[in-house]
Amino acid sequence: MHGGVCALAVLGIMISGPADYARGEATLLDFISETQSPAEDIAAESMLEPESPLEGDQALQQPMVESDVPAMAPYDDSAIEEFGVGPEDQPQQMGAGPVSWISGPYLRYGVDFVVGEGVLEGGQKLGWGINGGFRQPFAPGLAPGRMFFDLGGGYLSAVGNTTRQLPGTGTLIAGGTRRVEEAFTVNLTEVKRAGVNVALGWYWGDVVDSRGNDPRLRFATRFGGRYGSVRARYLQTENPLPADVSSVEVLPYLNTDTFGGLLLGTEAILLNRTYGTCNVQWTADVEFANDWMEFAGFDSGSLGTASLMTGLMLSR
Repeated sequence: MHGGVCALAVLGIMISGPADYARGEATLLDFISETQSPAEDIAAESMLEPESPLEGDQALQQPMVESDVPAMAPYDDSAIEEFGVGPEDQPQQMGAGPVSWISGPYLRYGVDFVVGEGVLEGGQKLGWGINGGFRQPFAPGLAPGRMFFDLGGGYLSAVGNTTRQLPGTGTLIAGGTRRVEEAFTVNLTEVKRAGVNVALGWYWGDVVDSRGNDPRLRFATRFGGRYGSVRARYLQTENPLPADVSSVEVLPYLNTDTFGGLLLGTEAILLNRTYGTCNVQWTADVEFANDWMEFAGFDSGSLGTASLMTGLMLSR
């Protein structure tokens, strides 16, 4: 009987542990944890929860000491707003480079009228014209960056009125022929001009396309020469014949000629950007020209014209 009681007492000590034996509340696990050393606890925790491989990297990213260097300000792209909103809108030329961003093929159409007296002396009316060509910087790297070369051509119709009394060869009633003065009234009503022109020009304003600040407008002046062909349109009527003349034939006079002339033009260019492959520039041009011509047998002189044309230019 006493031996059984002793065995139960020893078993209770092993189960409850030395600390809680008096209370009878401890368990075998509590007893094991209290008798385990701190080193063993650390080893056990490391086996249960392995160290994260990110902890070392995060520690390296933390500053050891606070730096006195101020933090850099965020990037501010407002400095390039004046050139556009994206890389595709940036100007091709910077500084004083050639103005290739307002160069390329162009086409214009408009009206013209005769200035002064010349081949067309009076009765001037509005005519019409069309021209086109190609413009590019002149001698990049050698000439000033604002200078350009212009090669083009066009057609113009000038309307007016010039009247001449022309002689003819009359056939006499009695036989034979003789010269008849003022046998015909010939009226020149239109001169059609077609030619090619070459000019040097100069752009006014900044050669840099400051798109955010500029008024989107450029002005250009050009001066050059023109060469081509002209054709006259006539109205011819026969005057009353002398009494001794039965019929009359007009003496030949020409309605075509080649000509040479000078031109001076001023142009306003509205910088309009609408396409990714090229830029479309709307233009308004005023040109003064003087051409020298001769219609043999009728008259010779100069033809002064002023034209106002609008159109577009395709630039890079």
